[in-house]
Amino acid sequence: MSREDIVFNYPSKVIFGEGKSRELPEHILQLGSKRPALITGPNMPKTEAFGQIKRTLQDAGLNPFMFHGVEPEPPIELLEDASNMIRKEGCDLLIGLGGGSTMDFTKVLGVLAKWDDIVLEQIIGINKVPRKGLPVILLPTTSGSGSEVSPVAIFTFKEEQVKKGIVSPYLVCDVAIVDPVLTWEVPRHITASTGMDALIHGIESFISINSNPLSRELSLSAIRKIYGFLERAVLDGKDRQARYNVSLGSLLAGMAFSMAGTAAVHALAYPLGGEFHVPHGVANTVMLRHVLEYNLPGNEKLYEEMAQTMISPVKDRESKKICPDDVIDLVMKLAEAIEVPSRLRDLGIPKEAIPRMAEAAFEEKRLLGNNPKQLSVEDIRLIYERAW
Repeated sequence: MSREDIVFNYPSKVIFGEGKSRELPEHILQLGSKRPALITGPNMPKTEAFGQIKRTLQDAGLNPFMFHGVEPEPPIELLEDASNMIRKEGCDLLIGLGGGSTMDFTKVLGVLAKWDDIVLEQIIGINKVPRKGLPVILLPTTSGSGSEVSPVAIFTFKEEQVKKGIVSPYLVCDVAIVDPVLTWEVPRHITASTGMDALIHGIESFISINSNPLSRELSLSAIRKIYGFLERAVLDGKDRQARYNVSLGSLLAGMAFSMAGTAAVHALAYPLGGEFHVPHGVANTVMLRHVLEYNLPGNEKLYEEMAQTMISPVKDRESKKICPDDVIDLVMKLAEAIEVPSRLRDLGIPKEAIPRMAEAAFEEKRLLGNNPKQLSVEDIRLIYERAW
């Protein structure tokens, strides 16, 4: 029997459960903070989730500095302004409250705010962050990115119209608090697109060439929970069982891809976000069918295992022989049911953009290196054309 090594970095503490965000003050104090900063986007202060966190902090005698400037798919220019503010205010800990963009932003902000000799352009890529920054606590308000447990942060470079990643164990936060209650207010379309993103994290980490026994177990658990409950969470945002399971599935998927990585779906989605500002979960969903079809030959057993995980009732498994391509039909029917677009033309992307998108996607070596099949620029171009 072959042996597979398992290596991973996760936060020092991961807390999951309804109401667990109320424990935030004790974790701030355990990390020795006297002046925390709460990092969010401009719409977050209007939500009950923000109000709850603010009251929790105030009741504990904590009065954090507030930064509400994080944008979706954050541009790098914001980081310099924010890091100057954090230094000026003397903040010694960052709390990231929001979706993937906010959490990615907070992780890198922690490094730049502590070390003025670290330049952002020098840490883009893999393992280029030289040392750990300020302590960071992350509280996701969407169930999708898995950023709360990952060593990855993604940013948009507007001039180049591309998205690039910073990957380092020094970006892993100190404490992740995943409270499904914080997702209850998320609008239907965001629940749908971020949920598809989390499901794709589970799928891609499962078939990644860098998967291992632990990551594969996490991937399948994530797929089972997200596929089984996402439609319910979209239809009724206050469905506690659905929100709980999708939140847990997203966390598990984040843990899985933190070890195994994501692959070609994400690589081909990046140009859609970088040039056309397509939301990340939507971009992934549009590319999903056609990348899965490309990867299917030679990976039939993995696809069958994923399909069996999705087809949960015993009677369904007995009445129909599971085929490898069932997984493609199942996930795309789910995307249709929750109204996430599945074609490039529906996003207003011109067909003439395909050649340059193919060139841009081909440069995503970090992601393409995890894919179970190699892709040339021509392979990528053909996938885009099928997706159009």
